[in-house]
Amino acid sequence: MAAVERAGEEVAQESADRLALAFEDAGFDVGQDFPALHDAIGRAGDPVVRIGDVRPAVADRLAAALNRQSGVYWPQL
Repeated sequence: MAAVERAGEEVAQESADRLALAFEDAGFDVGQDFPALHDAIGRAGDPVVRIGDVRPAVADRLAAALNRQSGVYWPQL
């Protein structure tokens, strides 16, 4: 494996770890709410973080958390 590929994998892993910690800090159970969260090398060879399918209730909670952080609120549906 080339050094560049390893560096890309490390970047993706670190980003996935940071995202998982941010989700946990926001009150999510990463293993339950984002079970497919992982790092990968995408089809174009670039490092990526895959979140996977998210249930609607989890997506609503995530949207609410992001909106609270940005100061934007919307009516509950």
